[in-house]
Amino acid sequence: MNGIVTNIQKFSLHDGPGIRTTVFMKGCNLRCIWCHNPETYSKDIEVEYYSNKCTGCSRCVNACGEGALSLVDGKIVRDRKKCVSCYNCEDKCVNGATVLCGKTYSPDELCAILLKDIKYYQKSGGGVTFSGGEPLLQSEFVFECVDILKSHGVHCAVETASNINSEIYQKAIEKFDYFMCDIKAMDSTLHKALTGVPNDRILSNLKALASSGKDALIRIPVAMTLNGTDENITATAQFMKECGFSAIELLKLHRLSDHKYNALDMDITHPNVPETTDADIEHFNEIINSILERR
Repeated sequence: MNGIVTNIQKFSLHDGPGIRTTVFMKGCNLRCIWCHNPETYSKDIEVEYYSNKCTGCSRCVNACGEGALSLVDGKIVRDRKKCVSCYNCEDKCVNGATVLCGKTYSPDELCAILLKDIKYYQKSGGGVTFSGGEPLLQSEFVFECVDILKSHGVHCAVETASNINSEIYQKAIEKFDYFMCDIKAMDSTLHKALTGVPNDRILSNLKALASSGKDALIRIPVAMTLNGTDENITATAQFMKECGFSAIELLKLHRLSDHKYNALDMDITHPNVPETTDADIEHFNEIINSILERR
């Protein structure tokens, strides 16, 4: 079995304990309006085009046998409906303007790369984190990699939105050492408005995770006035307390991913909301701590 990876990020310090390598898997079954990694939406390898690197040489246009590319005002316009994913354009581009998003690996190929840094994992208490997208959508591949890594004593973590069927999620609980899980919103209607899906399955899986006793960090990407409200943060903290979760991280939103949307000819969906400030994070943390510490 093979998996499709968008990026292998070495020396990561924010995706679990110690020095880690984070593997970003392709494919996601949420459509969060603030998503920073839209290149992980599709499960397939895609073509990205960065116009700032393009010189208008037309090599890619001439290489496309489907007529999917044209040169307009010195820049490439792609008709993605005509594209058949032959990747001739990427092969002919000499400027790095056209690149492939996604690369196929076998478990052995990927783990050979990851194990090169095993000494860093051992000395720092780190390991490998599978992220995305939603890495558990490629569960067979990811689980095979985890089995290989753990046979070498490597600590394995997963970043997941938990929107996965319970059978796969239970298997993930058995295999991974550490979980980083998002809770976007506690109200299911609001969750669907922000992500495209209700949260029933997510909360059910999180309860199963809590019952397992596995180490877990709950993460909330905070969009002010949407899920960044006293009501939602309070409800999330109460859910955490009921489950027995104690570790939480509030994440600020940013607009640094706009170039990715443009490169994939995707509409930017970031909400027009106030910037999350340090004072906002401090305020919400006070709410969370007051609830988690209350007996």
